[in-house]
Amino acid sequence: MRSLRYLLIPVIAAVICSTACVSAGAQIVPQLAPTPTPRASLFATAPVVIDGAVVLRVTALASPPPGAMPIESRLFLIDGAIAQLLAVDPENNETIYSPASLKIGIDQEGNEYALVATDDRHRSPLPVLTVTEDDARRNGTTPKELATQWQAMLQQAVRQALERRQPEEIHRSLSLIAYGAAALLVLTIAGLAATIARRGKGLAAFIPWILALAWAAAITYALLLFPQTVRFGQSILRAGVRVVAIWAVAIVVDRVLAIAIRQAVKAWASIGAPSSQQARALLRVPTMSRALAGFERVIVYFIAALLTLSALNIPIASVVTIGGIAALAIGFAAQSLVRDFLNGLLVLFEDQYVVGDYIMIGEFNGIVEHLTLRVVQIRDSKGNLITIPHSSVTQVVNSSRNWSRIDYQIAVDAATDLRKAIETLRSTLESLSEDETWRDAVIDPVEWIGVESISRGGVVLRCVIRTEPLRQFELRREINLRVAAAFAKAGISLGYDASTTLVTPPAASPDPT
Repeated sequence: MRSLRYLLIPVIAAVICSTACVSAGAQIVPQLAPTPTPRASLFATAPVVIDGAVVLRVTALASPPPGAMPIESRLFLIDGAIAQLLAVDPENNETIYSPASLKIGIDQEGNEYALVATDDRHRSPLPVLTVTEDDARRNGTTPKELATQWQAMLQQAVRQALERRQPEEIHRSLSLIAYGAAALLVLTIAGLAATIARRGKGLAAFIPWILALAWAAAITYALLLFPQTVRFGQSILRAGVRVVAIWAVAIVVDRVLAIAIRQAVKAWASIGAPSSQQARALLRVPTMSRALAGFERVIVYFIAALLTLSALNIPIASVVTIGGIAALAIGFAAQSLVRDFLNGLLVLFEDQYVVGDYIMIGEFNGIVEHLTLRVVQIRDSKGNLITIPHSSVTQVVNSSRNWSRIDYQIAVDAATDLRKAIETLRSTLESLSEDETWRDAVIDPVEWIGVESISRGGVVLRCVIRTEPLRQFELRREINLRVAAAFAKAGISLGYDASTTLVTPPAASPDPT
């Protein structure tokens, strides 16, 4: 399944971009871009677009007087003239106008200047557009100077558009695409093979995403080579740049907020904490930071997803409405999730337990291995990972909060000198605090010690040792080892716990025969 996922990443990117390419390739005569007319003040402007690029903007009065040409009609005539200039002869697949001999000239009629097009095969000028007083007034110049500027701009744009439509240029572009696709295909096979071989670990995990980005960039570049698809290529390029920028900013914001949360939690956890609680306060920092950072990450990436939809011209309002309805339905169906998150917040801020604590929840006990706002995961002594939602936790026993304790009991023979046994046990426990190996693990070697119970089977001695958190298990094993050796050396015989019942199997009944 993982290898299939790596194969699908570049394929999906290629299919999305190639779909736009195929739909655009069905056009022979280029369709110019839609012409929204932003209105400002007295004037309305509209762009003159050639192969997806805005060459210039024409101007007209926002409220033209009767008999005057509105901006929409003027732009329609200009677009028709440019389409005629760039038309392709279906018989030989060549443009009707030659890019080598094309000339955009200025034809003056009174106080108006018109831009006209001619070439070696068309001596009769083709009117393209007229420079009006409104155009000159908006650009802050005279009609003659503006006509000269527009002449150079239109000459270069139309000539490049005609050259892009020549059979030789199309053949060169197709050859370039074929070679590029072959090279990318080889790199894709090699990259995915390396990723699968390394099981997506290390830098190999980034190879599928790099390949997907390479395929998307290559397909976008291919769309920009052809006049029929250049608009699609520019749309993909603009949307892709916006999407990459959105997610780059989201990643940076996520990292910055994660650092800020960690520092804020560290400061909050240590404020007012006594010196004896400093270690515990520092232990809370990574747990709270991870939980809050995970919640923050969901919010940041959710906003980034909404901005991505906006960059792709997908209406956010409908998505948010559908998401709100779905969230409401899910909320009624899964009310325990809300309780999980609320209880999770209480666990963090009340410091009930953190990652690394030894706790008991119900019948389960073990080390807290993972803690989120919804669940706690503990690892028991058998290696089992137990996941418990916070809403199902009613009581928690924390055996490692600030310090731990060993409740140590041992039975000795009833005839034993009890004072000698107690002193031997005490000296054995106190020797632990003097040992360099165990000195840091012992807080109080003997909180109290004495006789716990007396029976015919023996006398039970009991003592309590206070230890550093989570050191009680290894210390108990070391105490057992030392006490056994010390009692044997002192000649103290062990008894047995009277609470333990020994069951003897019944003797076999005689054969009835």
